[in-house]
Amino acid sequence: MNALYFQPVFAFGFASPWLLMGLLAAGVPILIHLLHKRKFIETEWAAMKFLLAATRKYSRRVRFEQLLILLVRCLILLLLAVAFSRPYWSLQGAFFEAAAPVHRILVVDTSFSMRWQGEEESLFEEAKEIARSIVSASRQGDAFQLIQISSASPQKLISRPSRQQAYVLEELSKLQPTQEFGNAGQALQAALEFLGQAQELAHKEVIVISDFQAESWSPQMAEQGNSRILSLMEALSKKATLILKDVGATEESNLAIVDFNSKSLFATLNQPVRLSVTLHNFGLLNQDNVNLQLYVDQQLVNQKQVNLPASTDTQADFTHQFTRVGDHRLEVRLADDRLPLDNHRWKVMPVKKEINVLLVNGRRSTEAMGRATDFLELALSPSLQEQPWQGIIKPHVINEGELATTELSLYDAVVICDVALFTDHERDLLKHYVRRGGGLIFSLGEQVNVKNYNQTIFQPEQGLLSLKLRDRRGDARKHTTLFEFDPLQYQHPVIEIFKGNPDAGLETTHIYEYFQTELPPDPDTRLILNYDTNDPAILEGSLGRGKVILITTSLDRLWGTWAIWPSFPPMVNELVLYVATGKWGSREVRVGQPLEIMTQENQLTLTPQMVAPDQEKYPLRSVLDSKDESRTITFQQTLLSGIYELDWESAATENTLYAVNVSPQESNLNHIGPQVVPPQYFRRPEGTESQLAEVPEERSSQAGLAENLLLTVLALIVVEQLLLWRFSAGALTFLAVMLISCLSLFFLR
Repeated sequence: MNALYFQPVFAFGFASPWLLMGLLAAGVPILIHLLHKRKFIETEWAAMKFLLAATRKYSRRVRFEQLLILLVRCLILLLLAVAFSRPYWSLQGAFFEAAAPVHRILVVDTSFSMRWQGEEESLFEEAKEIARSIVSASRQGDAFQLIQISSASPQKLISRPSRQQAYVLEELSKLQPTQEFGNAGQALQAALEFLGQAQELAHKEVIVISDFQAESWSPQMAEQGNSRILSLMEALSKKATLILKDVGATEESNLAIVDFNSKSLFATLNQPVRLSVTLHNFGLLNQDNVNLQLYVDQQLVNQKQVNLPASTDTQADFTHQFTRVGDHRLEVRLADDRLPLDNHRWKVMPVKKEINVLLVNGRRSTEAMGRATDFLELALSPSLQEQPWQGIIKPHVINEGELATTELSLYDAVVICDVALFTDHERDLLKHYVRRGGGLIFSLGEQVNVKNYNQTIFQPEQGLLSLKLRDRRGDARKHTTLFEFDPLQYQHPVIEIFKGNPDAGLETTHIYEYFQTELPPDPDTRLILNYDTNDPAILEGSLGRGKVILITTSLDRLWGTWAIWPSFPPMVNELVLYVATGKWGSREVRVGQPLEIMTQENQLTLTPQMVAPDQEKYPLRSVLDSKDESRTITFQQTLLSGIYELDWESAATENTLYAVNVSPQESNLNHIGPQVVPPQYFRRPEGTESQLAEVPEERSSQAGLAENLLLTVLALIVVEQLLLWRFSAGALTFLAVMLISCLSLFFLR
């Protein structure tokens, strides 16, 4: 165990310096003496000469007695004011303790890396024992505050200075390790704020007990993370004695599952799904033949042996086929080590039987394949008369006039094909649908009214996408100009399937006409495809939980050959599946992050509850969103990793599952070091440990200056009475009291 110290050095001080204002009271006896000074009128008479000669000698003695009594009274008030201000001597050196009470702020790390199990106890139990010993060894009058290093859980556990030792020990006994990432900067900031309390206690200490895990104390995600923590340490060291106690396990290895995902946010019935697992060996030695297991609905379904090279990510894949519709619990496991929490990772996989897609036709036609939706419908469900379509995507076609009366919530995606105009009511219906997780695709064409689209659909605040349609480019009737797609290095997941596959024909697709678009700066707008003219061909935006995609050309053969090209069927299938994922996009979070749940209209009268992994049940309070006419539920108590189940308490509504996992940052047990914190922050003065051990005995043998001064005040009160009764006895007693008081102060120091 290491300790690091930073402290100011004082030789003498006052615990309550503001009470020194009481020194002004010492002037009261003097003021009374002057106000009551004897007044007289001089009158010459014969016998006065003899009286003056007789009393001149006696008056000097009276004046001396009065001045000594006045001095004693002033000393009583002076010493009383100084005693109330609680003065103290302090020992100077590498570490010192004041005889006066101390304001101590305990900062205990409760992040999940502190769960690392040593030979006898965990790091957290060791840290808690150190905190208990500090509190138990405190002297009467010491004040304590308690902070835990966490992220989602409350960090300020004792927010007001407490002088009740039993209460502080009780709060420490309640302290438990969390499963959260440790936000060290936030905890240090809280300690800095606490230093502004208990102003009457001049001597302050901040004691931080942690494993000083590198990711927590030097977060790489925040550019200014390191400098902020260092600046907080420096600020604390200027205002208090800063003591860093390191209980970390040095050079210990740890295996962890850092990621568990699938390219698809949902699976379809009886179709194989590929599950990808990322493991990391946070150690210096290779680990071979490590058993990795896959559980589905708490049943072991697959396992494999994995070799984990030192300090390296390793990928492992499973393939599973689901035979039941609904949400499924997925878990991958490694054999438990000394930090078992990160050897498990969970995922929720919704399984659907089919994807329902609504195609809105904007151009009617009696010719074969003449409607705006015909080629798209064929690409999504290539049915033959003798062999009906058995795929998962089920398209349903309506005409544009039917849009306002169609229940959009029944569909996973809506595709608008060459619709001329939209009313404000139709726009609002589409916005409501997308906000709740629906997927929406616009494709353009001959019927599109640019002015109407710009005023309703593409308004920056009221519309569905923040852009502006401009003039058409090219001429589909003459075919004088030919445009091709630029895949933008296949960065978007929709077109990843075309990478390294030139025979798919994506880059050789011929487009004869399209709408140019003007894109304002908007971080929510993302390009999927460009034309070779650098104009956007397909772009994506988001609204609420849903996605909106704009295709700037048509999905038939009027404006190009794309509808009959090999790239068309896989492309439109990928687009539909991509936008249909909005309903499942927020089913997985990290420990401490809130779950956002948007309910359906038929669930408004239900009273759901969330069942946590430890089977604790939390009734959910819902908030009615009048704009969307729906309830949004926010669940904050995600403090445990595992599967959470939203129980609607209705046989007609299937329960919904959510996965909560720990942050992989805490799995790295490496310490902070001189490469992060300057070397002077790690200095250890000689004799530090021995001085720490001697602190309780040293403090118990010292008597406070305030107690000594109060005893002197009591003695001076007696002296005052003696002076009034018999001056000679009182004067001798006064000299004795002052001599004893000075000697006691000398030996006390």
